[in-house]
Amino acid sequence: MSDLNSILEKYGALVNRQIEKYIPRSGQPATLHQPIWELLDRGGKRFRPALTFLFCEAVGGRARNALGAAAAVEILHNMTLIHDDIEDQSELRRGKRCIHLMFGVPTAINSGDAMLIKVFEAAMDGPLMAERKGRLVQRFAQRAFQITKGQAFEFELNSREDFTEQDVIEVLENKTGALVALACESGAIVGGAKKNQLSAATRFGESIGVGFQIIDDLLNVAGDVRKYGKEIGGDIREGKRTIMAAHLVKSASTEDRVRFMHVLGKASISQEEISQAIDTYRKYGSLDYAKKIADRYIERGLQALKKLPRSGAKGGLQSIARFLVQREF
Repeated sequence: MSDLNSILEKYGALVNRQIEKYIPRSGQPATLHQPIWELLDRGGKRFRPALTFLFCEAVGGRARNALGAAAAVEILHNMTLIHDDIEDQSELRRGKRCIHLMFGVPTAINSGDAMLIKVFEAAMDGPLMAERKGRLVQRFAQRAFQITKGQAFEFELNSREDFTEQDVIEVLENKTGALVALACESGAIVGGAKKNQLSAATRFGESIGVGFQIIDDLLNVAGDVRKYGKEIGGDIREGKRTIMAAHLVKSASTEDRVRFMHVLGKASISQEEISQAIDTYRKYGSLDYAKKIADRYIERGLQALKKLPRSGAKGGLQSIARFLVQREF
């Protein structure tokens, strides 16, 4: 784990400095820049830009050529957090009040919009051949649109009572899976990946992205709020359809299923009702089931790395993948 921490710290520092190049901390007006840095300064794992650097190196490229792409990935990720928190009416992000609650919804939306614009400036930056820049910007546009499509799928899904595990997976693939895949693909593109290596980046990123999100959903109901940084049980209040919820509605008795669906998405849900819903997850083994599915996706991602030559960067990719499913919950 110490080696992994070193990797994340090294690349995290690089990408933080690069982001300041596009979005200065002291930029004016403050109502645009301050909300952005309020979120960025809260930390975060920065594992997505680390994947960009590592994939670049794993296919034979130089890490410095991935600076712009890595910054673009992290800016895009944080932009989605600001907008998602507004759409989900969330309260906590990385242990503090969400940006829209601190600065107001209009200001938060505007800062998020500015970040999306800066994504493409960052992606075009650096000593890359025009052909690679063109492919990179195209991939960012495709994946960014896919993420909004995934959000639309989630809006539809969260209003339905008849949902399945495959419905949930479709959302995860089009949101978290798409963003993590982009992190890997962008590194592969700037590193000059061969066709089979780029397909490995896609499969690896999509797979570990889904696995990561399943674990994140687990942490939302079974994590330590001090480590998790978001409200425990918030997904139940928001009515989020997860792998655990899909497993429960398929496995539970009619009585338990009706009781669970009554509180899933209940805006005025009490803490006692949240605790009871989590107890129902445990009763039917839904948490353990979700962990098994997450493990399966991570293993699928690790298998994709077999297309890459042995290297320290490949080892780093493997370490990040394993870390994503070993977080405490």
